[in-house]
Amino acid sequence: MDEQALIDSARKGDARAFNQLVLLYQRMAYNVAYRILNDPDAASDATQDAFLKAFKALRRFRGGSFKAWLL
Repeated sequence: MDEQALIDSARKGDARAFNQLVLLYQRMAYNVAYRILNDPDAASDATQDAFLKAFKALRRFRGGSFKAWLL
């Protein structure tokens, strides 16, 4: 399934589709958080928070780059 199909499914409440998006972007999100925070535990927490907020706000995603929207 491509990214847009995953987003569309996740917006409809498909937790598996959102999990696939997490798997696609988790490492990148963690790396960005680690570069900013320079603390592995804080970076893990920030990454988890980012995905939780993304899940709650996914219906407001208007298209474009999911990566840019997430970060």
